[in-house]
Amino acid sequence: MGRDQRPRDWAAWMEPATASAQGAPSTGAAEHPTEADPSAATATTAVVALVEPEEGPAGEHEIAADAPRSARREVTRQRVLDAAREVFAEMGVIGATVEHICEAAGFTRGAFYSNFADKDDVIDALVEREQNRLLDQLDAMFGDVEHEIAAAADLATVVRAIVGRVLLAVPLDRELTLVQTELENFAIRRPELAGRFRAINSRFRLRIATFLSEAMTRNGRELLVDAVVLTDAIIGITQRSVRRALLEGGDADPNEVAGAILPGLLLAFSRPAEA
Repeated sequence: MGRDQRPRDWAAWMEPATASAQGAPSTGAAEHPTEADPSAATATTAVVALVEPEEGPAGEHEIAADAPRSARREVTRQRVLDAAREVFAEMGVIGATVEHICEAAGFTRGAFYSNFADKDDVIDALVEREQNRLLDQLDAMFGDVEHEIAAAADLATVVRAIVGRVLLAVPLDRELTLVQTELENFAIRRPELAGRFRAINSRFRLRIATFLSEAMTRNGRELLVDAVVLTDAIIGITQRSVRRALLEGGDADPNEVAGAILPGLLLAFSRPAEA
């Protein structure tokens, strides 16, 4: 649901309990605010912002009832994003609606709209959250690789250690693979959103590029191509390796293709550093 598709008739999807709680009699004008009656629409919107989530499984985001409202709001946002991740992976970004996301999260649309403007807002937040999670994973994978490299006996072992850390940062995760593909395809289809996607994704690519460049330099090698360009090639091969394993199923090795190609790729596109 895009910004131009958000329901204008707010009261039409407000749950009856909310209306009765106000103790106000039903009238056509009050129940169906239109653009010609902005005060009514504003009042209804204010009520929507106060709607609490429906009862539902909180899962990993469960929180005490007496927690501060800001903490409860963040829990609600994360549950919506978790639901959107699942729905986008299984239905596609274009096929999924706000209603699908609300159903998966166990929330009313009132709870949804009190936290997100529309589906595009959810997409934006989900892209940022997923990329930040991957960045955290990269930091964890790259943090202690120097100990492994220092113990390496030759350049080939060093390169395999570097590649191994990159591969560890891309898990064999069906839902993650699907949702990343969906979000990137959606950004390609919607040029007005592509810039935001690129800006967030570039932090992930730059983190890998910096790691590669520094690791190779510390081991007496310099790259022959831009580190970000090389990173794009590595990501492409790694993603294909994971998708192939997902297609094959069973005990297929997600690193089979990438592990066979990437060490040679790093050696081919680097050379001994000049003294």
